[in-house]
Amino acid sequence: MRREWENGSITEAIEVTTSKDFKQEHPELFDRTLVGKSISDIHFCKANHYKDITSGSFVLPTKEDPTYQKIVFAFCIAENTLYFIDDQNKIELLLSDMQKEVEYQLTTPMVFLLDFMQFLIADDVYYLQRYEERLSELEEQLKHGIAKNLDQSIMGMRKDLNVLGMYYEQLSDMGQTLENVVLQQRDALANNLLSLYVTRVNQLYSMVQTIKDYASQLSNLAQNILSAKQNNITTFLTGVTTIFLPLTLVTGWFGMNFKYLPLIYTRQGFIGTCIFCVLCLALEIYIFSKKNLF
Repeated sequence: MRREWENGSITEAIEVTTSKDFKQEHPELFDRTLVGKSISDIHFCKANHYKDITSGSFVLPTKEDPTYQKIVFAFCIAENTLYFIDDQNKIELLLSDMQKEVEYQLTTPMVFLLDFMQFLIADDVYYLQRYEERLSELEEQLKHGIAKNLDQSIMGMRKDLNVLGMYYEQLSDMGQTLENVVLQQRDALANNLLSLYVTRVNQLYSMVQTIKDYASQLSNLAQNILSAKQNNITTFLTGVTTIFLPLTLVTGWFGMNFKYLPLIYTRQGFIGTCIFCVLCLALEIYIFSKKNLF
């Protein structure tokens, strides 16, 4: 797909192509953009500028599964043309969605690229809010003692947030590289768009860090609640063991000296032994209550 427009006496264009076609038609630009690699070898968002050629790549985490699903493509601005190099057939869909949702003017390839980059992060704040809402729901479930698979849920979200945090950090680095290009071109519109873009990316990065901190606090809270429950169980079992220890000793003593205690065979002796044990138990409970050991 190629779209051209007149900017004064200069013809400028946007072209979407595959890496194979781009390499055949523009081998020198291909080597500058992808450094002899294929689209599948791209793992980072980055931008480069050298001798009037601006190039770079995008690795977009998908909203469905940001950890394992990515949209990967490259771009190159040279000879008044913005090239999108895409082997996944995603760029045309993104450009179509951008045309439906965003009003823009075809001024320069750099301005269009910045408009496109703004579009890519336009709804990210709402997407990140979903993670915060999910964590709030887990916190309420934890308070009511009905949270299930809490650790697995938090671990999955933290993996996604780590990916998103690195993504926005890379976009911020791209913005700094493009800032040098825009300053050289002395394009006021591009400079304003880039400043707005960098500000939004930094805000998204800060939001990711805040949500990660929330997830860590929730995980610590869950561990503290679990530890408190375990301590309560241990305390209860220790109390039970302590209370019944004297009775265990009495029973053991009677067992070892049974044949030397003829009174135990009489009804009065048996009842007396039972009363003695009950009095010991009552005395221990009284002492424990006074000492607030329960």
